[in-house]
Amino acid sequence: MRHRLLAVFFACLVLLAPALAAAETDVAGVWRGSLYGSNLQAVVEQDGNAVKAQVVVSALTGETNVYHVVGAIFNGHLYMLHGSGHIFEGDAKGNELTGVLTTKGGSKVELRAVRTP
Repeated sequence: MRHRLLAVFFACLVLLAPALAAAETDVAGVWRGSLYGSNLQAVVEQDGNAVKAQVVVSALTGETNVYHVVGAIFNGHLYMLHGSGHIFEGDAKGNELTGVLTTKGGSKVELRAVRTP
């Protein structure tokens, strides 16, 4: 039930986005960071306030996991949701993105990523 409510919330944000902001912080591009020693790479696409990304997590063991996330950005504040219930909320400033990933189990992990050329 919680996941459906979050999905409806994000859908409403995306639908209302054109009316809320004409120019938004640009987060499109390739972002890199790390999570518990694993490398993260996110390829982010943006259409106004609507944002989607493919996040690839490469572990030190060689294992690779791919996550597809969707969300919205308002005044540089980014909200992203994965279908399993993971939620990222953070702020984009220039070529740096910082925030907190809340896993479906409720654990909170601070993340930092930088945009790569």
